[in-house]
Amino acid sequence: MGDAAGGAIGRALGLILLATLALTGCGKKPLPPLSAIVDAPYLRPGSSWTYKVEDTALKAPATLTLTFDKDDIYKGIGVQVFSSPDETNLFDRSLNWVATLQGGRVVREASPSLRMFQFPFYVGKEWRAVFAFYDYSRALSWIPVETSWRVVEYDQVKVPAGQFRAFYLVGTAGTNWGIKEEQIWYAPEVKQVVKREVERTAAHYQGKGHESWELIQFILK
Repeated sequence: MGDAAGGAIGRALGLILLATLALTGCGKKPLPPLSAIVDAPYLRPGSSWTYKVEDTALKAPATLTLTFDKDDIYKGIGVQVFSSPDETNLFDRSLNWVATLQGGRVVREASPSLRMFQFPFYVGKEWRAVFAFYDYSRALSWIPVETSWRVVEYDQVKVPAGQFRAFYLVGTAGTNWGIKEEQIWYAPEVKQVVKREVERTAAHYQGKGHESWELIQFILK
């Protein structure tokens, strides 16, 4: 009886091993876990991220590099200062956009922030963002703006800069926000967004169109 039971257990273990090998494949990289938890990143000055930006409103694709300069204070809140060739962008400590400056003058602003991110991330998390949006260069404002966000999955995404494990976020518009859907892939390894897709409706003040960002290269200090 003992030998028969031992043989049965051995055969069962063998079948499990064969099934595991068949599922994983010889030499194949294991898939990322279905879920994970990650907090806001710590950034060092000099770190940079370069994106290929395409927009139906642009005549040709553009290249944009964001360089993290320093931590600062803006209207009483802690912000992170990112520079690019033509402007300076302020984000809160959770990488939510706060304001854009050109020549030292604020041209666009969200109060308190755009709040696309709400760390920590995990699959299934949902939140609602409520803020005011101002475009001072056009003398336009929307109060309030409401959007809803959800972390859909944590999986691999491929962009020109490489293949990364990333959280896939989907945002849908509520009040005063002419965006049908916004998709964002945030990679903890890169400490930034690696891909972004935005579908604007005809109600958007920039007009109907599609915008996409893909990471080309990055430098972490």
